[in-house]
Amino acid sequence: MNYGFTVEVAGIDIRGDYEAVLYEAGCGDALVVVAAGALFLDFHRDAKDFESAVASASRSVESAGGRVVTIAPLSEQADRPLAGPQVQRPE
Repeated sequence: MNYGFTVEVAGIDIRGDYEAVLYEAGCGDALVVVAAGALFLDFHRDAKDFESAVASASRSVESAGGRVVTIAPLSEQADRPLAGPQVQRPE
């Protein structure tokens, strides 16, 4: 199965070539986001269960030189494909 979750990462210099470092460490299945100086990775990882997906992603982050600060599962709403704005038409 595929599991979605967000990981906050510390210990990786976001002024350098951090995207390549993360990709080479096995984080190619994550969307990389920097917000307010903090580094977040939105993973969509295949694994047998949620715990295995998180453990695998954590190992990838650590091999990139980072440290996992927080982990939050994506909500069901966040896992749905974006369909654009929904507009209700008057009847």
